[in-house]
Amino acid sequence: MFNPKTIIEYNMKPTRIFDLLQIQKEKYNLPDALNIRMPDGWYCYSSQDFADIANSISIGLLKLGIKKDDKVAIISANRPEWNFIDFGSQQIGAVTVPIYPTTTTEDYHYIFEHSETKIVFVDT
Repeated sequence: MFNPKTIIEYNMKPTRIFDLLQIQKEKYNLPDALNIRMPDGWYCYSSQDFADIANSISIGLLKLGIKKDDKVAIISANRPEWNFIDFGSQQIGAVTVPIYPTTTTEDYHYIFEHSETKIVFVDT
C-alpha cells in the first residue's frame, strides 16, 4: 500500500501526479496496481504494465501531433484505461478533459466547442 511518508524516505519529491507512478514502480512494483472485473474474472495490470501503457500512449499522442497544453478528452467510466490515458497525456504536458459518459448531446457540444479538444478517447 502506498504511504506518502515513503516519498521522503525514497528521497524524491514528486512535482507532478505522474511522478508517483515511477516511485510506485521502483519502490513497490505491484503485480496488481490496477484491476478491472471482466465477464470472465478479474484482469490485473502491474505497476510495470501501467508505466509501459502510459508511455506508449504518450508516444502515440506525440506521433499524432499532440503537444504541451493541447486538450485530450476522455469519455469513459471508471476503468484502468482512463488512468493510462490521463497519465500518458500528462507526461507530454497535454491537459486532460474528463467527460462523464452519461453527458447529454448538448453538453458534449458545449464542452467540445469551448475546450479546444484535439483528440477524444471513448470507452465502448
